[in-house]
Order: sequence, then structure tokens, then C-alpha cells
Amino acid sequence: MATLKPHEPISTADEALQRLIDGNLRFLRGEARFPTVQKEILANLAQGQRPYATILGCSDSRVPPELIFDAGFGELFIVRVAGNVLSPEIMGSLQYAGLHLHTPLFVVLGHSGCGAVQAALETQRHGVQHRTRIQFLIDNILPGLPDPDPQL
Repeated sequence: MATLKPHEPISTADEALQRLIDGNLRFLRGEARFPTVQKEILANLAQGQRPYATILGCSDSRVPPELIFDAGFGELFIVRVAGNVLSPEIMGSLQYAGLHLHTPLFVVLGHSGCGAVQAALETQRHGVQHRTRIQFLIDNILPGLPDPDPQL
């Protein structure tokens, strides 16, 4: 298979899997196109992690916390979910970071153009309903939205 460019469209699961495999192989060889890490650091991280911050971030692929904070392996404990909504699993992950990893900082990382928030606004303003699992996210975002402006 030909080498794929970073933003070349992928239309099949096989192509996507191959891109992941190729990327992992580049990483293991120390030839990653994006931030790299020495094998010694990886060996040290295999002994345990001590992240300095926990980040609750959106699943949006345009907002990778490791890259926007220029953080390396083992520096951030990241929990991602569309719309930054809380569930028992998300809360358990955050609690784990505080109690067991002793991260001193918790950040809720929002961003502009969030599709989950936009979907919640569509529900609030126009009564749009979404598939069951997506609606679960929407229902958890709605209480955080301001009251709708009747002029919109």
C-alpha cells in the first residue's frame, strides 16, 4: 500500500487500520512525523505514570490536548467525550486521576465549533431529536445552555 499523506481522505476501515499500523511503526522506529519520544522515556513510563494535569476534553479530533499544550508522553491524563458530558465512567476516570495519580490540576477543555453543543442548540431551539445514544449526550448538555433567546 502506498504511503498516505496526513490529510488524504480514507474511505475504508482497511485503509484506516493500515494508517494506524503505519503510524505506529514509524513511532516505534523513532521516525514519527509528529512529536516523538526516546525509547528510554518509554521504558521509564512503563514503570508508571505521574501526569501533572488531568484534562476533560471533547472527542473532537481537531483539539488534541497533547498537541495544543505541547505535552509529551505521560505528562497529561486525558479523558475525552463529545461535549465534555459526565457519566459514571467519566467521573470514575477523573477520580482515579486525582486519587491514584495525584494530578494537581484538573482542566475542562472546551472549544469553539463543538458539534455536540451545536446539536444540543438545535434540540433546544428547534426540537430536533437525535439517535438514542447521541440524545444521551444532548440531554446532558442542555442544562448547561443559557435559556433560548426568543428572537433567534
